[in-house]
Amino acid sequence: MNRIELNTPLGRSLLLLGGEMKDIEPLLPASGLFVITDLNVRSLYGNIFPPGMVFTVEPGEQSKTLARSEELCKRLLEAGADRSSFILGFGGGVICDLAGLTASIYMRGVRHGFVSTSLLSQVDASTGGKTAVNLGDYKNIIGTFKQPEFVLCDHRMLSTLPEEELQSGLGELIKHAVIRDRNLFFDISASMEKVYERDPVILGDLIRRAVRIKASIVRRDPLESGPRRVLNFGHTFGHVLETYYRIPHGVAVTKGMLLAAELSVWTGEMPHSEMKMLEEVIEKTGMLPDLELPDNIIGMMSHDKKAEAGSLNMILLRSVGKAVVRRLPLNEIAAFVSFYRDGKEKNK
Repeated sequence: MNRIELNTPLGRSLLLLGGEMKDIEPLLPASGLFVITDLNVRSLYGNIFPPGMVFTVEPGEQSKTLARSEELCKRLLEAGADRSSFILGFGGGVICDLAGLTASIYMRGVRHGFVSTSLLSQVDASTGGKTAVNLGDYKNIIGTFKQPEFVLCDHRMLSTLPEEELQSGLGELIKHAVIRDRNLFFDISASMEKVYERDPVILGDLIRRAVRIKASIVRRDPLESGPRRVLNFGHTFGHVLETYYRIPHGVAVTKGMLLAAELSVWTGEMPHSEMKMLEEVIEKTGMLPDLELPDNIIGMMSHDKKAEAGSLNMILLRSVGKAVVRRLPLNEIAAFVSFYRDGKEKNK
């Protein structure tokens, strides 16, 4: 097991990578434990939940709402939860967000931790202290920053993931490599077959390296006021596609990464050869959806939480392994979208 300590002004978080349930027993309270999970995870792992009251929600994005968090707060209150209680989010990315937000607002904040069961949450969603729910069709508009006391990533749990969920997490894994670690990018490409076989040793090594990237960035910028923005690579386009087409988060982000890479070439930040290399690796994942851009994509992007005064902080690439933040006017992004659409039409 690898232990990573993430210390920020928001608190300390202990990341247990490759651990088991027994490793968090000393970190849990003797009483006052409340588990938040979803139906799928409970059916798979309910028999190993630690002793406590279990609250179960429907799996998927439909549970990632303020109304669901409010309902959980009511249930906590009815169950006698107080400020000494502890919330354990046991599940994937949606549960990490929902449980984390609920823990941050119930009685102005109670202790919490995560058992992360999906590749997406082990690589990304469970680490860093960001919590958020959606507002209608807009992703992650309502949220807080609150560090979990611990995150347990048992890589053996990934063996139960459906292929669609594995792909979604693979998108976030590639993202971490693309923004910061060129060698990790090549190692992911070389290990693709083993990833799809759910090899826990290979996955464990790739996850550890990705989490170290995220932890190092979060330490420098826990509130996402500067350097942490690079972790949003692919997300500005990706969130629009995810909402519009109702596709898994990581798949949408993967398409968003390719769009952001094309934008990087279009603005002169990155050579075309680097974009082609990224495209070739993403093709190997089997998730390169040929999606038309929504007609109102600029309007949808203008409601992104990264939008300010008619412009957006876009994460672009200098090369695979080096991301930069650039503030672009929305009309410049609109010009790129027109250029992209024209290119697609010519290639039909």
